Amino acid sequence: MASTTVSDFVIWTKHIHGAEVLVEHVLALRAGETIDLRIDGVVGTWRKMDDGKDGRPTPGLRPLGLAKDHWARLYDSRRGEVVGLEAVEFAVAGVAEDSRPFEPAPSSGKLVRTEESRRRALESFLSLAGQGWRSDGRTRTRDDMHDRDLDREGL
Repeated sequence: MASTTVSDFVIWTKHIHGAEVLVEHVLALRAGETIDLRIDGVVGTWRKMDDGKDGRPTPGLRPLGLAKDHWARLYDSRRGEVVGLEAVEFAVAGVAEDSRPFEPAPSSGKLVRTEESRRRALESFLSLAGQGWRSDGRTRTRDDMHDRDLDREGL
């Protein structure tokens, strides 16, 4: 399996290790073309970076959509570490094997969110309505709330 180093907001081809075919494929992409990659167990879409002002191709991939969120989390928490990377194979032309992109694979040890768990979380959140602090309708300043008398304190 290939790997990449989490070292920037994008993936540079020089940081892809163990997959020369993938590096060559990325370098052959035109600016703006996309590729689906599984990084650290999460599938996401990556876009080949735009060419430079001088016309030379930029050897990097920029994350799109939810892949951008996943990569940002990796960058914040695991900067400098090496993570697994592989190109996603297509079972049918244009349709990814996994129709639920960006959910961690069960073997990755990460939380897998389902519609049922989302529904239960929302119900739990909504059940909190009416619990907690309530306003009595009065508007007070901070000094009033703390019973401070500014004249007495010499301010």
